[in-house]
Amino acid sequence: MKSEDMTYESAIERLETLAREMESGEVAIDLLAAKLKEAQQLLAFCKDKLTKADEEVKKLLEG
Repeated sequence: MKSEDMTYESAIERLETLAREMESGEVAIDLLAAKLKEAQQLLAFCKDKLTKADEEVKKLLEG
């Protein structure tokens, strides 16, 4: 899924899936780095969404 098509909720769902997979200990070592990289990208995406939402709310409250 492209990040422009992704919602905050779908990113969180994917992060939860990745966390469960990694916590299970059944992720092949060859795939672990790729899954960690994906998780980092999803976390950055979510942080950006939250920051933008926070800024919008502050503008609305100030206006």
